[in-house]
Amino acid sequence: METEEIYESIENKISSLAIVHPNSIIGVGNTICEGVIIREGVQIGDNNYFGPYCIIGDTPEKIGYFETFGKVIIGSNNRFTKQVTIDSGTNDVTIVKSNVTMLKNAHVGHDAKIENGVILSCNVCIGGHTVVKLNSNFGLGAVAHQRLIIPSNCMIGMNSTVTKKTVLQSGRKYAGSPARDIGSNICVE
Repeated sequence: METEEIYESIENKISSLAIVHPNSIIGVGNTICEGVIIREGVQIGDNNYFGPYCIIGDTPEKIGYFETFGKVIIGSNNRFTKQVTIDSGTNDVTIVKSNVTMLKNAHVGHDAKIENGVILSCNVCIGGHTVVKLNSNFGLGAVAHQRLIIPSNCMIGMNSTVTKKTVLQSGRKYAGSPARDIGSNICVE
């Protein structure tokens, strides 16, 4: 049985049981836990946390691209808890900006763009080529179809499904399958 060692430097804390491709680019202040896989073509900013068994930059789940490693760009100050997966891009780049939280088993598909301040709860699935705008929040098990734009400050409720026919507006709450508008997501004090 292998024992884990943590390689600490001024730059990053990386578990000896993580696999980090030598051609990936990693900033400073990052924590990379055991079982994490970071593939070639991944660029990571500063002060990110990658919990156990995250897979970043694996091949896209798109027919014709199963053996192609594209690019992933991750900003700074993100938290990816356990078993988070972020697929590499096909013809574009998969981007997760800064101050994003992704909880256990959350998935971001190829070529997707996740903007600042987004929260993806456990078991959320974001389809390929989807854009999730600033500060939007997906509840447990919510799903977004591919090639959608989720406006800023939206809340997608637990187990909800955002389809191509769902009409979305900034600052609103959506729930159900298919998701329907259930009110404002803006707190009035």
